[in-house]
Amino acid sequence: MKDKIDYLKDLPIIKQLKIEEIKKIEDKFHIENIAKGKYVFEEGDSCVWIYFVCKGRVKLLAHSSAGKDFILRIVSSNDLISDNNLLYKRNLECVYSAKALESSVVAKITSIDFNDILEKKSEIYKHYTEIIDIHLMEAYRSLRNMAFEKVERRIARHLIQFAKNTGEKTEQGIKLGVKLSRQEIANLTGTTIETAIRVMSKLKKSKIIMEKEGHIYIVEKHKLVVIAEEF
Repeated sequence: MKDKIDYLKDLPIIKQLKIEEIKKIEDKFHIENIAKGKYVFEEGDSCVWIYFVCKGRVKLLAHSSAGKDFILRIVSSNDLISDNNLLYKRNLECVYSAKALESSVVAKITSIDFNDILEKKSEIYKHYTEIIDIHLMEAYRSLRNMAFEKVERRIARHLIQFAKNTGEKTEQGIKLGVKLSRQEIANLTGTTIETAIRVMSKLKKSKIIMEKEGHIYIVEKHKLVVIAEEF
């Protein structure tokens, strides 16, 4: 198992610092192992931590009153989990849940300690705001797509985004680094599981994608791009 310092120095927001500076703030961070399917935190919990994914993947979930989940974002290694409102003292409860898609390692630091670091290290503050800006743009695109775009286009766009963020080139095509069930695809794109099954079956029948051992492979990326961008 890696040491705490090894996890921290790989985090983009922290590696702006020299190793000597990282060692000075190392004790402020706590490392946790999260088993697949377990929650890092849940919506409504009293939340005082800022989280980072060091290893693995975590999905951020919103829960409806009807008991359905909506996936807000899937966070991969070396990214911020909770750009939550703790830093701005708007709410002391977690506004969404975070659940491990696979066995993961997270680093956490209290919002008080993280605020202190941001105030003292301008380079970290600058990088933090850049990350938040990226997350806000992703949220805007997701909301716009669900409001205006056809389901086929929404699903195609998400598959392309996963290929960009987690994809691995293989002889069969681009293998997505995260396994997605039909329900998770439906939750990501704001549609029903029946519609997700229909669209994915159509993509498979057209040989644009294939599946093997639970993984989705993009076989004809250019055709998927056409679907994602068509008007």
